[in-house]
Amino acid sequence: LFGDDVSYADLDLEASLVPEGCEGLLALETFQGSRTPVTDPLQRGALVGLTLSHTRAHMWRALMEAVCLGTRACVEALAAAGHTSAELFVAGGATRSDMWLQMHADVTGLPVVVCECPDGPMLGCAVLAAAAAGQ
Repeated sequence: LFGDDVSYADLDLEASLVPEGCEGLLALETFQGSRTPVTDPLQRGALVGLTLSHTRAHMWRALMEAVCLGTRACVEALAAAGHTSAELFVAGGATRSDMWLQMHADVTGLPVVVCECPDGPMLGCAVLAAAAAGQ
């Protein structure tokens, strides 16, 4: 969809020129179902309001916005259950995009802290694999 020769940095740069709300393009980021805060494996993602005037930058930004709004829904669900945090800790691929980190901060109203090991999910997998192997 975005081309083999385009980088995430390229997409971020293009998306940074698209206004918030993506000029009416809305993404539902549940392409693999929903896990949190509402568990529904049958939910499906979508691009809603797509027109011929929208570009790949609009689609990329809409997807990023959708993920950030999903993060806010998780933060709000935790707060409703009595679990609050003054910071949002982030690890994994999102740490490689300053734009995405800022969007998370803007949408949640929380400062974003990148973990000491930005590839924490991969490190966690390695630790689990070592434990399973008896290490």
